[in-house]
Amino acid sequence: MGVTVKQFIPFIIIAAVIGAALFLFQDEYEGPFRPDYSSSASNSFWDASLYVMEEGGEYEIGLRLEASDEIDVEEIEAVEFFVDSSAVSFYFQDLETESFDGVIDYSEPCSVCSQTNHIEARALVNWRAETTNTSQFQFSLDLDEE
Repeated sequence: MGVTVKQFIPFIIIAAVIGAALFLFQDEYEGPFRPDYSSSASNSFWDASLYVMEEGGEYEIGLRLEASDEIDVEEIEAVEFFVDSSAVSFYFQDLETESFDGVIDYSEPCSVCSQTNHIEARALVNWRAETTNTSQFQFSLDLDEE
């Protein structure tokens, strides 16, 4: 009673189909947003959080924007923001939003975050839907150890 390769081919095909389905339909779940340090501000269009994350002595500073119910995210064609403080400045620009889900989370390395204990910053957010709109936010981020 010998086993032939022909008997294993259906099992190989089924395993390949299941493996491909698992690969293609995997969920890119991101856990809840819990930065080490943050300062939040809101207006009728956006909820904004300036944050600092620390991992292994390396710091990252970023801005997270969440669109409010006042904005139809499907109509947004472009988004940009500028963050400015005496310690650090950065910007983000997306001029062709195709699959915008209402959340922007952008960060970059922060070399001065380990040397300061407080950051005062402001953010200017511009977006284009039917018209061009602007919002401004002020942040006071305390980096003292808790």
